[in-house]
Amino acid sequence: MTVVAVTGGKAGPGATTAALALGLSWPGPVLLVDADPCGGDMVPGMLPGRVGTERGLLSWLVATRRHTVLEAARVLAEHVVCLPEAPQVWLMPGVQHGGQAHPLASGGWERLARVLEREPTTGGRDVIVDTGRLSPGACWPVLAVADQILLSVRPTARSVQGARGAIDQLREHLGDLACVRLLICGAGEYSAKDVSAQLEVPVAGALPHDRSAAAVLTEGASTGMRSLKRSRLLRSAAGLAVELVEAALSNGAGAAAGGVVSP
Repeated sequence: MTVVAVTGGKAGPGATTAALALGLSWPGPVLLVDADPCGGDMVPGMLPGRVGTERGLLSWLVATRRHTVLEAARVLAEHVVCLPEAPQVWLMPGVQHGGQAHPLASGGWERLARVLEREPTTGGRDVIVDTGRLSPGACWPVLAVADQILLSVRPTARSVQGARGAIDQLREHLGDLACVRLLICGAGEYSAKDVSAQLEVPVAGALPHDRSAAAVLTEGASTGMRSLKRSRLLRSAAGLAVELVEAALSNGAGAAAGGVVSP
């Protein structure tokens, strides 16, 4: 099993779009976690009006407040949403707005991090976490247990400048940038090589600017999954997803190929 966190800095392109694109393109069962403390867009984008308060991070925290970590892990699957359009994907909704994030800031992120560290807890699934934009209130304990962190950046001067601040935050909280890679999103005046040189962080891959596909993922625009799968965004994400799984396996994070077998 591998845990991949997708995050962004000031003026960074949407981490949610990238996380959803990767999840829908993942070469095996995957758990998508909406961990944006300011309020996530996964459910409004993919499942508008189809998810109640009985599923998600908050319901899981309430249900497991007196549980051990192992007990909390065992009931994780009861608080996810299965996507009918993509049966291999479990989605754990997050908070709807920042005002709901207090339970997460008061120990919730630590509990989630401890659960994600236990390989059997997700049924053999890899985990993709959308952390939203980095801030002091971000899900730092979860970021700390991620095997790979993808920092989304547009190849423009403004976005690269914002990414510098995000990198400073990551270094401060994590101690080093060993697991951090850049995810180049869209087009701009710089090449991926230029961005990597300026930020001194390797590039994991790139995703194209695809407004139509992004609108389906985060705005609730309607289209069929077959058409979405053929989009430039998801075709690029599929190639990147395979590379991320292979990297995890080669680094030992995916020992026993936990995330690429059926649960």
